[in-house]
Amino acid sequence: MNLDCAVLDRAGFDSAAGLKVMGGKAERYAKLLQKLVDRQSGAVEEIRAALDAGDSAAAERVAHSLKGSAGSLGANALAECAADTETAIKAGQGIDEALETLSESLRTVVSAIQAAVTE
Repeated sequence: MNLDCAVLDRAGFDSAAGLKVMGGKAERYAKLLQKLVDRQSGAVEEIRAALDAGDSAAAERVAHSLKGSAGSLGANALAECAADTETAIKAGQGIDEALETLSESLRTVVSAIQAAVTE
């Protein structure tokens, strides 16, 4: 698995921080980035579904999980958007705007990861 950190950095990642968390192991970092794509790319839809079902606690958990995953991998802008979404859900205000911003940030991160991580 190959990793182009320059692609990530141009998309707003702090790949140096992400690599540091992984002990400098680029292949491990690449695998976890791919897991983020595989497991979290549908997070906005999951949050919306939970909210539609009246389960704000589940929606908060999804946002919180995304925040942690993104932050540990150096996707700081995405982590911040996820934190803002979590806060909006807790407050019951600004949820639609937060989800729209989160959706855009998540799309950017997924695209960057798909461009940066190759077999």
